[in-house]
Amino acid sequence: MLSSCCAEPGAKQIHVSEGHVEEIAGINTYKTGNGKSAIVIFTDIFGYEFINTRKIADCFAKEIGVTVLIPDYFNGDPVDPNVPNFRDSLPDWLKKHRPEDACILADKFISTIKGHYESIQIIGFCYGAKVVIYLITHQELSSTIKAAIVGHPTLLVKEDAAQIKRPILFLCAETDEKFPPDVEEYFEKELTTLGLGTFLKYPGTIHGFIIRPNGSPNVFEQSKKAIQDAIAYFKKNV
Repeated sequence: MLSSCCAEPGAKQIHVSEGHVEEIAGINTYKTGNGKSAIVIFTDIFGYEFINTRKIADCFAKEIGVTVLIPDYFNGDPVDPNVPNFRDSLPDWLKKHRPEDACILADKFISTIKGHYESIQIIGFCYGAKVVIYLITHQELSSTIKAAIVGHPTLLVKEDAAQIKRPILFLCAETDEKFPPDVEEYFEKELTTLGLGTFLKYPGTIHGFIIRPNGSPNVFEQSKKAIQDAIAYFKKNV
């Protein structure tokens, strides 16, 4: 279950989007960059229009030289932090947007784009991490994906770890109730044994720090560092 820490939008950011929206696999998708390889971002609950996410997408496209895609797997109905008391509606919102349904859409999306790019890598933040894990634990999909990243993940269960079939980088908050120490340690032990996992932790941070830093200088710097670590990992696997 998602909690209030998943619904904290962080400090307001300003960015002019450099991409555009087009329909891919019947899903509205933010597309930026024009590379021969692709990175797909699976978002947190604030969706594909959230400016913080588009800012990161534009950064990836520019620094890695790839096409970055953000599918709207909430069908135009993300959590809106501008609505009064929006956190109170989170349980009902989650009933309408089950992770299982997001995984089905992601399956369709990846299956549609796989013949159009030389390689595909994926990254998921918070809610989106569950989708990433789904994609790299299913044989017919994991073979399409070269590498994956999750940032401050949520909804993960220990049983997922042994099923992972592709290299994956975990960008972890120092304190994260949605990825508690016992689950994190289990994933790290399992994936280190398999030679598939890399785990990085960022001091002084909590859940959501990459996409939604709270404005403190340390958290902002750690967010920037995590983004640069993601860029380095993606470059290595393009």
